[in-house]
Amino acid sequence: MKQHLRFIRRVLFVTPLMASSALVAAPSQAATFAYSQGDFDFTNFSQRPLTIATDVNANTLAIGKGGMVKALSQATATFVTRPTSEASNFSLSQALGEGRDYLGQANTQATVIGHFVVDANTQWSVDFRTNLNLETSIDNPPAENARAAGDISFALIDTTNNTILDFFDLTGNVETLGDNDFIAFQKSDNVSLNNPLTTSNFGGNQESATASIQGSVQRYFANETNVALIEVKKNRARVVVPEPSTTLALLSCCSLLGVVTKAKRKAMTLVRSFKEKNC
Repeated sequence: MKQHLRFIRRVLFVTPLMASSALVAAPSQAATFAYSQGDFDFTNFSQRPLTIATDVNANTLAIGKGGMVKALSQATATFVTRPTSEASNFSLSQALGEGRDYLGQANTQATVIGHFVVDANTQWSVDFRTNLNLETSIDNPPAENARAAGDISFALIDTTNNTILDFFDLTGNVETLGDNDFIAFQKSDNVSLNNPLTTSNFGGNQESATASIQGSVQRYFANETNVALIEVKKNRARVVVPEPSTTLALLSCCSLLGVVTKAKRKAMTLVRSFKEKNC
């Protein structure tokens, strides 16, 4: 898949990407479903960024012998600096299956980056809003398994000494059947939240978790400082019936290794290009 990474000054930057895969065989009454979706917005920047970047990645896998399985992943990222500075991204991963002996999974990632030079004795600030939605459903436990996971995080980084100044992280996981269900968030002291809302419905064959959070970041800089604001969103969905056989597990492992390798290569390119652009 094509990887998009460009740096520009004070213009619109949009990066969309979508991937899907499907395998169809004999249908059955048993069905599984996993859904993970997240969105994020930065608004009301106290100053325009010096440079900006966006990046997205989407991968799907559908394999099986005795059923129907589909996987869909979609991601977009936008950063605009005129007339006002705003950044947003969206990512969705979905997998569903019917029958037996199949594996479907989808992985998405969306990133926005802004680089700022903050003057001495200046208050830097930005507002944000984010949502995370996770759903899973199965018909026949314990043979079927569905998992939806998501992670939305951002960090304000001093690029001179590579230290994290402030951060926010929202993470959730829903697995049916399974006991590792949760949705939670954490933040640094300079991140303020306005009535964060999380809901969950854990247990049974249909489970879900949601979060809707808005807030702001405010930090005072006594000295001139180069900072980068980096937000990354990851969404994952997987359905499998039954527990992966040796063949399915091997194919899944190879696929995941490829995804991890591409992600590491993309991250290194992103960081290297960002540093070269701002040296």
